[in-house]
Amino acid sequence: MRKISKLKMFSLLSALLIMLTACGAEESSSESSTTEGSDSSTEPAEELISFKIGINKIGALTNVWAAEQLGIFEEYGLDVELIEFRSGAEAINAQRSGEVHVVNSFPGAAMVANEQGFDLVAVAQNETAKAEGPDSGAIIVQEDSEIQSLSDLAGKKIAVYNLRNQLVIALNNLIEEAGVSPDDVELVEVPFSSMYDTLINNQVDAVSTVDPYTTQILTSGEGRVISWNYVESIPEQPLGAWFARADYVNENEEAISRFNAAISESMEYMLEDEDRAREHIVEFTGIDADLVNEMPMIGWSNNINVDVWQEIVDMFVEAGELEEQLNVEDYIAKIAKNK
Repeated sequence: MRKISKLKMFSLLSALLIMLTACGAEESSSESSTTEGSDSSTEPAEELISFKIGINKIGALTNVWAAEQLGIFEEYGLDVELIEFRSGAEAINAQRSGEVHVVNSFPGAAMVANEQGFDLVAVAQNETAKAEGPDSGAIIVQEDSEIQSLSDLAGKKIAVYNLRNQLVIALNNLIEEAGVSPDDVELVEVPFSSMYDTLINNQVDAVSTVDPYTTQILTSGEGRVISWNYVESIPEQPLGAWFARADYVNENEEAISRFNAAISESMEYMLEDEDRAREHIVEFTGIDADLVNEMPMIGWSNNINVDVWQEIVDMFVEAGELEEQLNVEDYIAKIAKNK
């Protein structure tokens, strides 16, 4: 879809002919279409729907930035505004106030928010972990750290993006399986973009990060991986999905349908040419191109695996982060299930 300007009338004859058409919107006759300087377009105007998207500047959201830059959203009839937030929790709170229509979040964080009074449903998926490492997500320590594995984290401080999300719950499970009580590990909230500095300046002992920041630390020679924690906890788990308020989804089905379709096209665009995708990641994040070229390609996917999503719910219930055992499909809008 695209915006079409109204037909310009350059003669009285053209105006009269248009008034005589059945719907008043078609071109007049072949005579007017050949009139010098006339507009020969026959497509009806399509009104764009205003749509605000909450994002944070990580490589996995480059597809959304590219879709806005290249006009993909506009092709699907959306007038998009991208609004940047520092964390998923901040974005969800802004969404509740109506500042944005959709936000990207780990599914687990949205589930917890719902038990706290929010009413969020997933309208599209954006990224999943890989089946095995190397992956976007990793627990990284300094190269010369005495920490060799998760079993050495007792009494240590770890930087995480959000204190209450599915990756923290999964990390706690991995730490416990390694023989360390999660109570003996201190977690501190740090934006992804600040994790490199936080680690090398000895403010924390380890960071739980994602690309391109994972690769930034590794290629600097300052850090090494002690766990590919995403794939070690739940392989191919959803790392990012788009959530909207249930009332907004019910009242704006057309806007949500267009958004879902545009997101799918943005992923197809990114995945069909990895070199081009990496160039866009550099433009969006500002990370050095040599670094981006070293990182694993992001696992963009809008195909929701309900069974894997259910594992997230089960993990949260077992950890006591969710009070009730629910069917994961309660969190997924119809448009997202049908992908």
